[in-house]
Amino acid sequence: MGSVRINISIPEEIFDELSSEIKNRKRSRFITEAIKHTLKDIKEQRLAAEYLEASADIRKINQELEGVISDGLN
Repeated sequence: MGSVRINISIPEEIFDELSSEIKNRKRSRFITEAIKHTLKDIKEQRLAAEYLEASADIRKINQELEGVISDGLN
């Protein structure tokens, strides 16, 4: 996998904390892993929201079908 160089701005206090915890040569890897983790969380949240929406749609359809079925039984 290739790499792309980017230039970003972060608050100085975040940079200071990052610098105190992560060595210079390890920052890119650390930031990459943090981004991967955050993107995974975002995708999981989106999937959960889509699942809930689909589940609500299915419940609505089932309720409508129950009404149709019970109408035919009378």
